[in-house]
Amino acid sequence: MKTFKEFRGNTPTQLVEQVYFKIKIPDMSTMFMKASSESAVKLDMRQKLKPDVVKEITIKRVTKAEMRKIYRAMGQGKEDEPEPTEEGFLDRFSKKGREKRAKEKGEKQAKDEKSEKEKAEIKRMDNLGMKGSGQHTLSPDEKSELSRLRSKYSDLVKRRAEKARSRGPR
Repeated sequence: MKTFKEFRGNTPTQLVEQVYFKIKIPDMSTMFMKASSESAVKLDMRQKLKPDVVKEITIKRVTKAEMRKIYRAMGQGKEDEPEPTEEGFLDRFSKKGREKRAKEKGEKQAKDEKSEKEKAEIKRMDNLGMKGSGQHTLSPDEKSELSRLRSKYSDLVKRRAEKARSRGPR
């Protein structure tokens, strides 16, 4: 009687496992390729594409389930969302990384300056309102500035009035 190993054969079968790789080429939709390794994908892309395009390719190993999700999203017309990327050491200190950080810093400063300007205008509006409510009268220029500021920050004026009404008489 043959044993199971003898029945199956003496030579063990070698499994060639292939996995899926997600390939992103700039200005093109996402592609998937079945290959044994990332280097096999790169080699295949080098044979098919120009050298300057090959430099911009991103290759990521994905599971079959992830691939299906992305295909479903593409079928529904949704673009696959950009994945959050962590900046590495070289990305942080490269020319592009420095330019990106400088741009973000400039945008943050502009936003902060705008909020400081708004705070100063609101304070000016409050001061003019207090001055006009007392014994002193406002000059025509101050009246026009107060009305301009009140119309600019009308939502703030409405919120303050609602808050005052909800408190009730003092």
